[in-house]
Amino acid sequence: MPVPCPHFRLLQQRVDELSRKFVDDQVQVELANPATFEPDLDRLAAYRLLVHAEIEDFLESRAKDNIAAIEARMAAGPTWMRQSPELLALAIGLKRGLPQDDVLDLTRCSTFVSELLASARGAISDNNGVKSQSFALLSLCAGKTLDEIDGILSASLNSYGKNRGDVAHKSVTHSTSLQAPSAEVGTARALVSQIAIYFDVCP
Repeated sequence: MPVPCPHFRLLQQRVDELSRKFVDDQVQVELANPATFEPDLDRLAAYRLLVHAEIEDFLESRAKDNIAAIEARMAAGPTWMRQSPELLALAIGLKRGLPQDDVLDLTRCSTFVSELLASARGAISDNNGVKSQSFALLSLCAGKTLDEIDGILSASLNSYGKNRGDVAHKSVTHSTSLQAPSAEVGTARALVSQIAIYFDVCP
């Protein structure tokens, strides 16, 4: 059952606000006059860039929350390992080898996990995008295991990230990926819906 999430509520609100500000009026004109409609490319590019930023912020916020939750469990008591099964996947994702000496020493293990979590915080801070690799790492930081990463959502975000680059690094007049306003809004809303299902969240 979906769990209320303030980060998802913000994502949904922001996408709704950005849609109203940049594309909803264009969608109405497009649908009323499809043969003669001329889109405002600058507004479409701004919409895509800003929606991308909101999705990236959501993924990073979820990742930060989970890292903080693991740290809180470590500080609270002796059974934190059982409550944090995602640590193995996180170590793999961050390319951190497991400790080789005294693997049964709890203090050394705790030190290793603390260093692992510090690396995860650094990776989140250094993140720049929502393409497949970024999505996978942020998912692991957010508590997903390797076999839970959604390949369809990953591919959708990868495509969106590439298309964001198309408008972020060149003049919109040379962009080849901007779509009709209705399609841009449809893509953004579909991504938000996929994210809600993936993280099992609601506003």
